[in-house]
Amino acid sequence: MIRLGIVGTGGMANSHAQQFGKIAGVQVTACCDVVAEKAREFAARHGIPSVYSDYRAMLAAGQLDGVINVTPDVTHAEIAIAVARKGLAILSEKPMATSLAEARRMLTAVSRAGVPNMINFSYRNACALQAAARVVRAGRIGRVIHVEASYLQSWLVSRAWGDWRTKVGMTWRLSTRHGSAGVLGDLGCHIYDLASFLCGDIVEIDCRLKTFDKGAARNRIGEYVLDANDSFAATVGFRDGGLGVIHSSRWATGHNNSLRARVYGDQGAIEVDLDRSYETYRICRGRANIDAARWEEVKCRPMPSNAVRFVRAIRSGKPDASDFANGLKVQAYLDASQRSSAACRPMAVRM
Repeated sequence: MIRLGIVGTGGMANSHAQQFGKIAGVQVTACCDVVAEKAREFAARHGIPSVYSDYRAMLAAGQLDGVINVTPDVTHAEIAIAVARKGLAILSEKPMATSLAEARRMLTAVSRAGVPNMINFSYRNACALQAAARVVRAGRIGRVIHVEASYLQSWLVSRAWGDWRTKVGMTWRLSTRHGSAGVLGDLGCHIYDLASFLCGDIVEIDCRLKTFDKGAARNRIGEYVLDANDSFAATVGFRDGGLGVIHSSRWATGHNNSLRARVYGDQGAIEVDLDRSYETYRICRGRANIDAARWEEVKCRPMPSNAVRFVRAIRSGKPDASDFANGLKVQAYLDASQRSSAACRPMAVRM
């Protein structure tokens, strides 16, 4: 039996508890939240026997094989490093950290401890993305020339997810003081991960971050100063020579949660649109299709989820593709984006 603990019992933690609860030979045996009542309610909801309000106490109990870190971004590094030093496997939410320096320390910790590690880039659960990435890597659309990728939400201009002015889970994402890297950190990490998973490493980024007036008095809601970026646009260069345009915004009216990538090669093109489907992608390939600009829809077979792959990594000791090394790479893309926007010029990606 693999015994797991969950630190942080907010919205995403429920998804983790449900997913891991379905895997044979796995049990979530402990949970922790700094708000003790939230932890108790979470434990009752998911049938978790041990409840803590301090993750250190949970680790000290010594009854776990791995930990799922679902806390806010500012505590990702602290908790992941503590878990690694206890010799436990760690699955941490994205973004990996709040800085490149933190991400480096996290990778060093898991490498020294030799423990299984993953970053939960949740869209890697989509079999369409996994299958499309294999198609691109196999050269079936030829040399990658141009990439267009976007992640669009509209909760600053709609109430599809509720009123952001009254929901702490949304307002903290607009405040750098509360550890938010804005839309770049929250959504940009997903779209950078998706684009590089499809097309390979990014080596240069020319990015602009923008924070727009939200109509709040003194630009704040209670303790939250609304200063985090809420739109970004970047031109990127891939190691193999391709050019990409990557952008994200919370102001995209009509898009509740839309993530899409189009990859154009010299022998075809492929599109992954996760707003439309997690199970299918579209491809334009073959002389007849290219000549007629005709796209075909491809149905993908089911693939292991992040949760299943994390358990496999624990059992096998073999790293998953979405490990801390990949997380560091994505953190480097965020770092280059921030540096580029501040300097108003392209920046090389540095690890």
